[in-house]
Amino acid sequence: MVRKPWGSKNLPCPYGEQDEAIGEIRFEVPLPLKRILSKYLFTNDILSIQIHPTEKFCPARIGKDECWVVTDAEPTARIAVGFREPLSALQIRSAALDGTLSDLLSWRPVKKDDLLFLPAGTVHAIGAGVTLVELQPNVDTTFRLYDYGRGRPLQIEEAIQSLAEPSAAKGIWASVDPTEEKVLLTSRHFKVAQCVGRPTGTIAAQFPSAVQVLPLSGHCRIGNCEIQPGGAGWADALHLIDFTACERALLFAAA
Repeated sequence: MVRKPWGSKNLPCPYGEQDEAIGEIRFEVPLPLKRILSKYLFTNDILSIQIHPTEKFCPARIGKDECWVVTDAEPTARIAVGFREPLSALQIRSAALDGTLSDLLSWRPVKKDDLLFLPAGTVHAIGAGVTLVELQPNVDTTFRLYDYGRGRPLQIEEAIQSLAEPSAAKGIWASVDPTEEKVLLTSRHFKVAQCVGRPTGTIAAQFPSAVQVLPLSGHCRIGNCEIQPGGAGWADALHLIDFTACERALLFAAA
């Protein structure tokens, strides 16, 4: 559990009430999956306006793309991706310093089962009232443009430089049918699929090696370990996961 100023004390099952505001639950993974980081996010306030580094500005020299699957959202929940119109570096810098940057973002309502893919170098922010699963390369570098006076460091110039880099992929904002088995995303860093019950051969073919499973409804078993919604499990191969009692789950693997 990771404390965040924008986190929540009222987490969904199986975590429940907390003494401190928890923003993230990160899942530690074995070596075959170390290149990706998965976590749940819980927002009770708006996150910082931020950008993830492109290859040129990332210490690991990889673009920090990320994928979100929204598992719950309040009626007023919203997410910002990109600016409403093209802006110069001077305009972005000025708005970041005078507190008007949020007004320049492209905000949209967000709902349960929305899928978003944000290529590195995309300005974004998550509003209050959102629970989502996040998948990204295991690189702990984020450039904040604006943080609503929380006193954390900003990296305005680094963010503007990453904004100027051409994107390596197109962004995605789509709605996931919770009843449909489907490969949701295949990117340069990871792949994401949804299974409904036991995965078919089509899905299995996409995950021939180490795989992470996050049940959303029902539960999975890996050996003697039962994986409930809100948790995560890992196996060296998909066939080692028992999906008998699983109604719906997300599958992750490194590309």
